[in-house]
Amino acid sequence: MNESQPLKVGLIGVGKMGRNHLRVLSYMKPVQVVFIHDNNKDTELQLAAEYGTRAAGNLEEDLAGVDAVVLATPTSTHLEYIELISRYVSNIFVEKPLTDSLESTRAAARLAREKNLRIQVGFIERFNPVVTELVKIVGRSTEVVNMDLTRTDKVLDRNLDVDVVLDLMVHDLDLALYLRGPVEHVQAFGQARDGLTALAHAVLVHTNGSISRIMASKITEKRIRQISVTCPDLFVEADLLQKELVLHRKTVEQRYADVSLASVREAVFVRHEEALLAQLLAFVGYCRGSDCVAPAHVPDVGAALASMELAELIRESISHNASIPSSLNPIGF
Repeated sequence: MNESQPLKVGLIGVGKMGRNHLRVLSYMKPVQVVFIHDNNKDTELQLAAEYGTRAAGNLEEDLAGVDAVVLATPTSTHLEYIELISRYVSNIFVEKPLTDSLESTRAAARLAREKNLRIQVGFIERFNPVVTELVKIVGRSTEVVNMDLTRTDKVLDRNLDVDVVLDLMVHDLDLALYLRGPVEHVQAFGQARDGLTALAHAVLVHTNGSISRIMASKITEKRIRQISVTCPDLFVEADLLQKELVLHRKTVEQRYADVSLASVREAVFVRHEEALLAQLLAFVGYCRGSDCVAPAHVPDVGAALASMELAELIRESISHNASIPSSLNPIGF
C-alpha cells in the first residue's frame, strides 16, 4: 500500500455511530471516503451530498475499489457483512461489539485467521486520553488491589436488541482485560427490563490477584464514565467524560510509624483530543502495517473474543445467580 496516497475507505452504516465516523473520516488527511452505504437510501443520499462522497451503487463492485471498510451497522448484521467484505478487502474496522454472540465472534475470529484480515474493533475507550494516561500509571506491571469501573446512561433510542452487558459493559470488560490481564473467576448480578438485562454488576478476579468491579446501567438518569484504582500507596480517580485524572499519594513511607500519614492530591494533565479520531488514525496505521499483528493498544479480534467470552460468563452468572470460574484456561490476552 502506497503511504503517500490516501487510504480509500468505504463506510457501511450511517446511523448514529456511523455518522460520527463519517464526520471524522471526512477531515482526516490520510483518508478518502470513497462511498457510504446504508439501507436508508434517503439518508445515504443526503449524507453523501453533505460530505462530498458517493452513495454506494452495487456494494460488491464498490468494495472492490477500496483499501478498507468501516462497518457501523446493527450488531446482529456484523458477521454477515464481515463475510461479504472479506471477499474484497482485508482491512476492516467494526464497531463494538464485534458480533452479537460468542459463536459468531468465534466465526469472525476464524475468518480473520484464515484470510489474514486486519480487523480492529471499536473499543473506543482505549483511545480516551484519560485511559492513555491511566495506562502509564497503572499498567499491568503495577500492583493493583482493586479497580472499579462505572458506566451508566439512560439509553432509549439505540441498540434496543442488545442488553447492557454488550451495549455498555463490554467497553469496561475490554479495559479490565487491557489494564489488568486475564480473568479466572466471575460473579455477576443484574436486573432486566423488557426481557433484557438493563443493569448489571460484575466482579472479576484476575490471574494476578487483582479485582475489577464493574457496574453498567442503561436505566440511570445520570451519564457516568468513571474508573477508580486502588494500589497499596496510591488511589487513582479517572473521569472519562470530564477528561480528569487525579492521583492521591502518601506523603511519607509507612515505616515511619510515629509520623501520621497524609495524602497529597495531584491532578494529571490530560490532553483534550477526540478519542474517535485517535481510534481511526490507529486503524489507518494498522492498515498500513507490514503484517496482520495489531499494535498492543489496538483492539483486534483476539481482544473482541476475550471480551465476548467474559460477557457470556457474566450473562450466565446473572441468569443462574451463581459465581463461575472462567475455565481451566483464564480469559484474556
